[in-house]
Parts: sequence; C-alpha cells; structure tokens
Amino acid sequence: MQAGANGLTLTVPDGKPTITAAQNASSTSIRLAWRPPPRHSLHGEFLGYRLAFRPRDKGPDSIQEIYIRDPNIESYTIQHLQTFTQYLVSLQVFNPEGLGPPTTVAVITDEGEANFGGGKSARERRGLAYIKNELLVSRQ
Repeated sequence: MQAGANGLTLTVPDGKPTITAAQNASSTSIRLAWRPPPRHSLHGEFLGYRLAFRPRDKGPDSIQEIYIRDPNIESYTIQHLQTFTQYLVSLQVFNPEGLGPPTTVAVITDEGEANFGGGKSARERRGLAYIKNELLVSRQ
C-alpha cells in the first residue's frame, strides 16, 4: 500500500470480474467472456487482466498465465490446449499495486474429430455425457 500523487492510499483491487461465458471453442481452445468489476473496487489505475489456467488434474506448478494489458478487452480465446481435458481458468484484474481476487471456472475442451472403434466416440465409450459448449459451474 502506498500514497498516490493525490494523497490517496492505493491498494490492490478487491473486485472480481464476472465471467459471462466459458466454453470450448474447439478441441484445443477455450473462449472466455466477462464483465469488469465495479470501478470503485479497482482502487487505482485499471491496467488489465491476468488469465491463469491449468488442467484440473495437474498441480499449481502447471499454471500458465496470460496478461491482457487492455482493460477494455472483455473476451479472450486460450489456444494450444490439450484435447478433451478439463481446465481450471481464473481471471483477475490488476492495478499498479497488484492483483485482485480471482473468479474461477472449470471448462472442458472438445474431444476432437477422432472416432475410436465400433463407430463410438471415446466419450460415448466411457459413458460420459456432457453438452458441448456448456459452462461447467465450479466457481471457487
């Protein structure tokens, strides 16, 4: 925490962005859309967003980050992901003092075009059912 030029004390944001859509865009990409938190919760200059993601079955050491340094952007497509994998995706705003609290969702990439034995997809053979492009609500 430090005093800004106008004498106000600056702190990290305490507002979270609201994720409005999270869906698989392909077998190797996820599209995320959001709304920013209220302006009063930013506590300083709004610099942008930190997008962090990892496969759900991997530990924190596998987290990848993308910094979006434009506060006007409200959607992003994460690419080059593993097929048919559940990802935890977190979004945070940041200002010069640091990061705000995350909003986290779980999203599964699509299975892809491969079809395995007997005309059934791997998903059908495993008895898994999910609706393509549906948000899995797992907010943390």
